[in-house]
Amino acid sequence: MRDVLLEQIELLRQRMVNIGLEFGLDHPEVLEYSIQIDQLHNELNQIDHNLSKAGNRKKQYRFYLLENKAFFA
Repeated sequence: MRDVLLEQIELLRQRMVNIGLEFGLDHPEVLEYSIQIDQLHNELNQIDHNLSKAGNRKKQYRFYLLENKAFFA
């Protein structure tokens, strides 16, 4: 689940950046993507918090970006 959230966050971030570059940072879609990213980030933080309470360590991750696709290693 955590990996899925990380990929969704990265894909939304890429879309947000592309829209921002094309239409400007004050475009409504940029704000909408930012809100969606914040919501997913809050979910990720909750998962990490629950893992730390259970004594599990967070899995480290790295992003590899290729043509609107995020890969994790």
